[in-house]
Amino acid sequence: MKTKSIFENNFFFIIFAIICTALWGTAFPGVKLGYEWFEIGTDETGSKLMFAGVRFALAGVIVLAVYFIKNRRFPAFTKKEAPTILTLSAVQITGNYFFYYLGLSVTAGSIASVLNSFDTFCSVLLVPLFFKNDKLTTKKLVGCAIGLAGIILVNIGTDSSFSFTINGEGFLLISALFSTLGIMVNKKASMKIDPMIVTGYHLLFGGIILIIIAFAFGGTISFSNAKANLCLVYLSLVSAVAFLIWSQLLKHNPVSKVSVFKLMTPIFGNVFSAIALSENIFDPLHIVSVLLVALGIATVNFEKKKSA
Repeated sequence: MKTKSIFENNFFFIIFAIICTALWGTAFPGVKLGYEWFEIGTDETGSKLMFAGVRFALAGVIVLAVYFIKNRRFPAFTKKEAPTILTLSAVQITGNYFFYYLGLSVTAGSIASVLNSFDTFCSVLLVPLFFKNDKLTTKKLVGCAIGLAGIILVNIGTDSSFSFTINGEGFLLISALFSTLGIMVNKKASMKIDPMIVTGYHLLFGGIILIIIAFAFGGTISFSNAKANLCLVYLSLVSAVAFLIWSQLLKHNPVSKVSVFKLMTPIFGNVFSAIALSENIFDPLHIVSVLLVALGIATVNFEKKKSA
């Protein structure tokens, strides 16, 4: 009899999913501080892409190093597995973050937070095309809508009014689509290849491609600031740990069940940003938005127990 993975246990599944989104949430203020300490200006898109590329490439190196230490062998993959890993690198890291950073540079943070959450909706809508056992249901759509309402609520009255430009909001929607496709490819890859190898190489290759693109944009960063370097290492560890756990969750659970938890990321991002900026995190809107997101996640994942 096959032993059930800890990632399939509902209690640990929720804990691990929250850990992932909380870690990604800390990246919001982390990236902002990184820009400040690396002295990257708001209009220096190339340097922002360089910062992201180095971050993800380093994260990949960390995961592969842990694999080597743990298994005492080089983390190799076959020629047959290479296209899958390269596709995941191009989609989930390069494509996603290329359009995200370009779009973010000309879009207000609150609107970006909302639009970036659309990958959850995209995942629920598109997953039946890739995985026949993960069907689209009214319950899933309602849950996503409730959760998205929470994201919109937490951003009400912040720093923007809605507008739409191709290179701003349009790029963020493209980023969300790449993120969705990345989730699908990650699911398929992690079911066939060791998740540590998938995570390590897709972060490494995706980061390297971003670095190459950053050079084309004239991007540079200096590693002379110790505080900035520590921030970069922290963000790399966040990516390494969160993507590794996320790959395991996708391997052992339906995509829609996992992806809906990404609605927690902007909530954590707002909370950790408020803490970093010494702002009030007990604002009524924050509390209600958290409750709405939690309700949305519960709606998607709630299953009636079958009677014997």
